Amino acid sequence: MRKRLFLLLLLPLALAACNGGAPSGNSGGAVQGDEYIRIELIALNHPPIRPAVEEVETLVAAYGDKVALQTYDFDTPDGAAFAEEHALTEHTPLAIFINGQMEFELEGRTIKFYGFPQGQGTGMVADGTCTLDDLRAVLDQVTN
Repeated sequence: MRKRLFLLLLLPLALAACNGGAPSGNSGGAVQGDEYIRIELIALNHPPIRPAVEEVETLVAAYGDKVALQTYDFDTPDGAAFAEEHALTEHTPLAIFINGQMEFELEGRTIKFYGFPQGQGTGMVADGTCTLDDLRAVLDQVTN
């Protein structure tokens, strides 16, 4: 049963790849030729997290056809499968993968797009180590 569910979840991505298009998602990016930057965002769909997700979506949208954004909600079957595939087992408010990577080197430091962006944590969940400016800087690097 689990294998069938996994295959069903991968089918849309496989079809998109066969068609040379971007994977479907909440906000698709057009494709430049057959190349685009794949951004996958997974988050809990809860009130304190939604504003951070919206800010990331707005930032990513500014890159237009250079990127394709796929969003996942941890509380859905697609989100659970994505979390399992990426070994996200802890309580995770937000994680961002750019072309399959969550960690990047930026100005001599390691940035991990995991948890709330700095300054947006709650009393119960601390800030992560990244900022929206860090995300912008990494996207600038990978899209140029």
